[in-house]
Amino acid sequence: MKKFISIAIALAFLFTLMIPSNMAQAQADTKISLKQAIEIAKEKLGIGESGYEFNSSYNEYANKKYWNLNWNSTSKGSISVTVDADTGRITNFYSWTPAQQSELRIPKYTQEEAKKVAVEFIQKLVPDLFKQTKENTSVNNYSSYYSPDYSFTFERIVNGIPFPSDSIYVSVNKSTLKVTSYYLNWNDYSFPEPKDIISKEKAIEIFKEKLGIELMYNLVYDQVYGSEPKAVLVYGIFQNAPIDAKTGKIIRNDYYYEPMYGGGGGEGMSSQKLSPEEQKAVDNAEKYISKDKAIEIVKNSLPFPLGSEYKLTNVNLYTGYDYPPAKSNPMWSLYWSYNKDNKYYYVSATVDAATGEFKSFFKGGPDDNMQDKKPAYTEEEMKKTAEDYLKKIVPDKFSKTEYQNINPENNKMIEMPTYSFRFVEKANGILCPFNNISVTVSPYTGEIVGYALSWTDVKLPSSENIISLDEAYKILFENAEFSLMYAPNYDYKSPDKPPTINLVYQLNFYNYIDAKTGQIIDYSGKPVVKKSETTFKDIDGNWAEKDIKLLVQIGIIDTKDDKFYPEHNILQKDFIKMLIKAIQPPYYDPIPPKSSDEYSYFYDVAIQKKIITEKEKKPDTLVTREQAAKYLVNALGAGYIADLNDIFVINFKDADKISSSSKGYIAIVSGLKIMRGSNGYFYPDLYLTRAEAAAVLVRYLQINKN
Repeated sequence: MKKFISIAIALAFLFTLMIPSNMAQAQADTKISLKQAIEIAKEKLGIGESGYEFNSSYNEYANKKYWNLNWNSTSKGSISVTVDADTGRITNFYSWTPAQQSELRIPKYTQEEAKKVAVEFIQKLVPDLFKQTKENTSVNNYSSYYSPDYSFTFERIVNGIPFPSDSIYVSVNKSTLKVTSYYLNWNDYSFPEPKDIISKEKAIEIFKEKLGIELMYNLVYDQVYGSEPKAVLVYGIFQNAPIDAKTGKIIRNDYYYEPMYGGGGGEGMSSQKLSPEEQKAVDNAEKYISKDKAIEIVKNSLPFPLGSEYKLTNVNLYTGYDYPPAKSNPMWSLYWSYNKDNKYYYVSATVDAATGEFKSFFKGGPDDNMQDKKPAYTEEEMKKTAEDYLKKIVPDKFSKTEYQNINPENNKMIEMPTYSFRFVEKANGILCPFNNISVTVSPYTGEIVGYALSWTDVKLPSSENIISLDEAYKILFENAEFSLMYAPNYDYKSPDKPPTINLVYQLNFYNYIDAKTGQIIDYSGKPVVKKSETTFKDIDGNWAEKDIKLLVQIGIIDTKDDKFYPEHNILQKDFIKMLIKAIQPPYYDPIPPKSSDEYSYFYDVAIQKKIITEKEKKPDTLVTREQAAKYLVNALGAGYIADLNDIFVINFKDADKISSSSKGYIAIVSGLKIMRGSNGYFYPDLYLTRAEAAAVLVRYLQINKN
């Protein structure tokens, strides 16, 4: 479903037929003229009268008509607007300015301020539609540390039920509060009434029986677990699919297929020939098989003869990579093709250049075999064809696998362009999804048209001392939404035909459950920290309220309790923890090693980075302003400069109270306006409050060190 939406959006912009604006008015039968579209865009978006070059185009896609308007300026940037030529609604908006502020490590404005701007923008453009939406906070990446924008998604609600395919999306710049993009996807579909549907409890039973979670090995490609790939035991969902709320059946074919048509593409693909010396160097490389050997392996492994009409048009040797923890062997990539009657046919294949293992192939061509025809082969017949092929080319690996059905539930003849069969390794009675073999078969010809082998040899962990399946289910439904929603079901044979809208139950969970600890982890094995909904009750009206909220927003301040105590003096351990989290954001850096004392890790990092010394480590003492200045400058990596005391001049009235060893540190933090002092005094011996700590950390993060 999501894949289709992404494809549809891309096609709307990249593969539409553009009609020049001076011809469009005569050719386009629209309710909104080009002049009206321009007026709508300028009025709603406040586009200026001068300074831009203007151009426009017209396109039709999926039975809809659009005016595409573009304003460009070398000094002002660019503005792109799409207006529905029948309704006059603005469906897309994108703005870029060359003088955009460089990205900071912390936003200038909070997500609350940005959301207010987003809502006002939507209400100005489509107030009637906005009333029919609800914000989906699970997809809004408020705290994306490196993104210059906040993003907000408002999903359509029909009969009190979400329809995620229709939504309004807005992004707002964190530094300017300017709307940078807007996208409206809204369709006139027919929705079934939510009557005579199965209960959520019944849907959960069906999910457990037909889909469910399984104990499996997951391959971790992240340095969280060390420098080498590692298998970890998890409970995961091998297949996640919607459940029809009317019938209780699994819906696995929620996409549409666009047939491949003949013609084009092949003529421009010329072989990149190597010089004799280069070819000899490749062929003689001891660790790689030769090109000719790779070709021989492919021809011997294909389930069909590669006829003489196929010409080798592209050859590439990808030398692989070794960027710990992930690495790959070098790979030969080969491509054969030919044209006949203006129809294009091709076969692509890959071979491991180090081991000679046949890794994949795909055969493509026009859809002559399926247009206006019925499938000639059943699922069982095609599955047997796939199994016989695997027994021939990878008998050892195939013997270790178990078939996993990923196709639609259908007892009749299969009416799909291709049918895929996936076989997954099962070791110690546990699935290894990262080791799998896929075979694709045409139900029209019975021919194998695709094959892919993915296999990594790793040591598998013990299955002792793991949580039970019942415990895993309890954790799953406590941490994931299993909800009723509307979902489109597309007919792959008629991509222009409106989809059928089904009422479905869908589980929103794309992570794993650590089978040892019961913790939710992501694909890399990193714990998923659920964003706390707790808000501090004691910061409203505080002078540092905005700074505190910004630090909460990006995960530097924890919200385990409902009070922050802004006027309390901060302990050294809390300041060091916040400072280290500011240096290495928890969303991106590897998780710290487990420790009985959560502060130990932060002190270890602080000492390693020379922010504080072992001798200075006094977790439960208070932090003076002078000490805070030293920690901050060391965190900036400027301690060696600050130690050159004689080059600094301090103009604070209480300079005589500043120790000589701290003179450079205070000069730097005051010069960078991280710590400002008051009425000409720095007050080096005063203790730093928690509110002040939040404020100085925000200013620290606003320093652009690039």
